[in-house]
Amino acid sequence: MCRFLTLILFVTALGAWQPSRAQVAPGLPQDHSPRGALWRSAAVPGWGQIYNRQHVKVPFVYAALGALVVSTVRNQRDYTLYRDAFQYKAFQELVDAGQLESNPNADQLPAYNKLVAEFGPISSRPIETRRNNFRRNRDLSSIGIGFVYGLAMLDAYVSAHLLDFDVEEDLSIRLHVSPEGMGPAVRFRF
Repeated sequence: MCRFLTLILFVTALGAWQPSRAQVAPGLPQDHSPRGALWRSAAVPGWGQIYNRQHVKVPFVYAALGALVVSTVRNQRDYTLYRDAFQYKAFQELVDAGQLESNPNADQLPAYNKLVAEFGPISSRPIETRRNNFRRNRDLSSIGIGFVYGLAMLDAYVSAHLLDFDVEEDLSIRLHVSPEGMGPAVRFRF
């Protein structure tokens, strides 16, 4: 929840600046602004890119988000299976050692049996290691979703600023030297 609030504050701070009408490119509508692109991208991923007329970027945004969502869901499913199997096997090992009378997680036996069917009898230690790996991967995928979402917002914002950036065929530099005051004045024209 704290990360979500931080993201909202960050987006609000970025969106506080709005260019004047003189800064908007002449070929674009007068109401086109980087702030509008940012808020659109915050509302729906890819909308800011569409607003900036950069439609080719939208499939990449959705492909990245989709892959990360699928990864998160798969890792969560596997984490749940290994968590339940670990809970059963860890307590069952204590029962087998005589430290407990009965397994309080006996209802988790189907999860352990699913792993036994795939790998054969297995102790709790490798199950715990795999469980931790799935949890870490799930968490990293979730962070990746936020990162891609934020990157799409940043791309929309920066691209909206650069829409009026003039890219001509003539990218030469002209040197102009003229006498001025006590010596020559050198000016570069790009």
